[in-house]
Amino acid sequence: MLRIVSPVLPKILRAACALLLVCAGGVHAQTTKIGFVDIPYLIDEAPQSKAASSRLESEFAPRQEQINEQKQRIDEISDRLEDTDRPVDESERANLKRELRKIERRVKRDEQEFREELNIQKNQEFKRVRVSVLDAIASFARLHNYDLVLSDGVLFASKRIDVTKQVLLELQQAVPDLPAVDDK
Repeated sequence: MLRIVSPVLPKILRAACALLLVCAGGVHAQTTKIGFVDIPYLIDEAPQSKAASSRLESEFAPRQEQINEQKQRIDEISDRLEDTDRPVDESERANLKRELRKIERRVKRDEQEFREELNIQKNQEFKRVRVSVLDAIASFARLHNYDLVLSDGVLFASKRIDVTKQVLLELQQAVPDLPAVDDK
């Protein structure tokens, strides 16, 4: 029974298997086509990722604005309490302090809920983007007859086998009217 002890071991095993496949291909005098993709770069630059970021920003902007308004109200009350030019009587001071604490608690609660919901939405959106990127890589590899496409764990990849730009172009072509790829 094989027991995997380290999370790095599966990557090492996959790399070793890939190397064996490449070597076996060489024994049969057949050319092996290998490519490399920079997945983090693709995820950052994919139009699907930028669209997801834009959707999240527009969806969460109103709530962020509400929180900012509440923070502004906190600043106003604090300024009023500290203003020595316009002294506040004790009952008004007590009311202002009570209101200040109430708003501070609400802002803290609202910010925490906001962050939690935003993180959940981000994770869902970028999970879909990652799936799109991985699908595009697999599609590109099949279309262009690649035998092996590597990514994470690669210590060096020459420009000759780096197909990141080509995969990004395919991702961009899947979404119309987007800017061309910049040089990396």
